[in-house]
Amino acid sequence: MVEMSLKELFEVGKSFESSVGEGTKGERARIFKNNSRLNLNDEMVSFIESIDCEVNFLVSGEIWCPDFQLNATVLKRFLDLNPNFNMSVITMARGKKFMAPALNIEKEAFKGPTVAVLDKDFNVLGLFEERPNIVRSIPSFDDIKLEYYKGKYLLDTVNEFFDILKNS
Repeated sequence: MVEMSLKELFEVGKSFESSVGEGTKGERARIFKNNSRLNLNDEMVSFIESIDCEVNFLVSGEIWCPDFQLNATVLKRFLDLNPNFNMSVITMARGKKFMAPALNIEKEAFKGPTVAVLDKDFNVLGLFEERPNIVRSIPSFDDIKLEYYKGKYLLDTVNEFFDILKNS
């Protein structure tokens, strides 16, 4: 079986802008709307700006996916605030085929988006899968689905990435 390293996957991926550019007008508009809903306080901005080492976000996801539209937008804000951050987006198909085995995730359990947070040498610092843990822990997603899609949990996504960055 052909394998690809996380570094190779990162190198063949697209920029966030390119992946968003493949979406419909409505999908692209949701990126803008989600970004406007992401209200980072001064302490959060300072933390993002204070990271002084290279961090690579390898994202497996698709623009049509609401979870991608929400959670990849958070990473885009990180990139806008700190030049030490890089992001590369690969398709879900490539993620299931190559990223899942590289991360020891069963293909059937692979969710989109999956984000591998990597250091400059492409060592895994942490993972984010599909939705923030607080959302994943709610017994019935239907109970909070509308709030989730309206961006209520964006700061939970931010905090999960902060936890990964603080622990690395």
